[in-house]
Amino acid sequence: MNTLQFCENNVKHEGMEDLVEKCRADFKNTSISVEPCLGECGDCAEQYIAKVNDNLVTGDTTHYLYEEIQNLLN
Repeated sequence: MNTLQFCENNVKHEGMEDLVEKCRADFKNTSISVEPCLGECGDCAEQYIAKVNDNLVTGDTTHYLYEEIQNLLN
């Protein structure tokens, strides 16, 4: 099973809560969680981030982050 993790601190950025919910709706066969910290603080402070199967994925916008997540999960 695929895993998708978001950082609790990054989720506080505009649009991220909606992105998490969209991922939960679109990727039913993926374990999705919001973690206290992903250990990527430098990237987390500067852009939108997630980890797909322990691989860091970034985007300048939530739209681009979603596209990167989708590419890795599909």
